[in-house]
Amino acid sequence: MDQSLSEVALQNYYQLLADNSLISQSQASQPPQIPTSPSMPDYPRCPICSHRLITCHGCSNVTCDNSHCKGADLVSFVSSCQSCFSTLAMSKMCSQLDCFSRAHFTGGVICPDCVSPTDGHILCLCEDSWICGPCATQNKSLDSCGRCPKCQNYFCFLRCRYIGACADCRKVTLCNDCMEEGLSDREGSSRANNSTFLVATCEQCQSRICIDCFDERESRCESCNSVYCKDCTDYDECPGCGEFMRA
Repeated sequence: MDQSLSEVALQNYYQLLADNSLISQSQASQPPQIPTSPSMPDYPRCPICSHRLITCHGCSNVTCDNSHCKGADLVSFVSSCQSCFSTLAMSKMCSQLDCFSRAHFTGGVICPDCVSPTDGHILCLCEDSWICGPCATQNKSLDSCGRCPKCQNYFCFLRCRYIGACADCRKVTLCNDCMEEGLSDREGSSRANNSTFLVATCEQCQSRICIDCFDERESRCESCNSVYCKDCTDYDECPGCGEFMRA
C-alpha cells in the first residue's frame, strides 16, 4: 500500500511541531528530504521520537506513527482497527467502492476529517450496508444503494428486505412502507413511472430482474428455460444445463 509522504505535507507537520514548541524553528525549516530509493522505506522519521512518519490516505496530512508521541497528539489519525469508530453503525466499512475509508480498513491510516463517518452518513434499515458521510454527501453515483422513488429514503441493493432492486440495472421498487400506503390513482401512476417491477429471479444467485432488463436481453436459457442475471452469464454456457446461452 502506498504510504509515500509529500514534501508539502512533511513541511506542514514540521511547522506544526515548531508552532507548538515541540521542535525549534530552525528544525522546522529544514525537514529531511523525501527519499527516492525504495531501499529506505522507513525514512523520514519523527524529529521528536524517531518513529516512522505516516500519511493519511485521504488528504496526505502527515503524523507520527507513535501514538505516545506529542506530535501524534497534534495530528491524530484513525488506526487500522474497526473498533476505532465509537458506534455500531460506524464500525462498518463504507460500502462505496471508491471511498477513502477502504484504505483505512486494509491496513492504512486515515484522519478523522477525511472519514467524517457521522456527518450525513447513510445506514440502510437492514443494517447490512453503510455509506460514510463524505460519500453520501458528495455528488457521486453510489455503488450499493438507491432512493425509494416515493419517500426518497436510501436503501441498499444487497438483497435488502425493505426494498427490491434489479440485479442488472439497479433500479429499485417502492420500499415496503410505501408499498403498503394507499396511493391515489394519479399519484400511483406517477410513482410507477419512477419505480421498477421485478418479474424474474436469477437461478444462480437468486437476485431479482426487472421487466425492462428481462425484455431487453436474453436472460432465459432457450434449452432449460432457466433465468440468469448479467453477473451470472459472463460466460457462454448456461450454468444450469451447460448449453450455449446468449448473454
